[in-house]
Amino acid sequence: MKKGDFRARKRKGFILMEVMIALTVFSMVGVSYMVALNDIAEILREMRRDAKMGRILQSELMKYATLPEIEEMEESYPLEEKTDLEIQVIIQPLEDVVEEQRITTEKGRVMQQMFHVQVIGTWYEDLIYHERTAETWRYARLYQQ
Repeated sequence: MKKGDFRARKRKGFILMEVMIALTVFSMVGVSYMVALNDIAEILREMRRDAKMGRILQSELMKYATLPEIEEMEESYPLEEKTDLEIQVIIQPLEDVVEEQRITTEKGRVMQQMFHVQVIGTWYEDLIYHERTAETWRYARLYQQ
């Protein structure tokens, strides 16, 4: 056996090892890339869902906050038959919800006829229950003529 034949066989072994290492590195990069893309897609789905629920709850909140006559109430109803979104509306006097010092004017007078309007959306998705809330304060005579 010649000295050149041994070197050629040794070089072929190194080429095989280089190819195996390169394939290992590329497969690790590929798997990491797919995991990152999957995480980004999940975050985008959550953001889209949160934005949709925010719009729905804001719409329901404005429906109750702009009533001409506002009074204390609590009710629940499904938003649509084809979705699992349950809406709960709670309207109560503001003094029942916050401390008295938070509802005083700059002159120290307590604000009268103020209501706390709260809309809570509950739905079942991805094997867990989700809940989101929208709320505002409303002066009772705001939309009266």
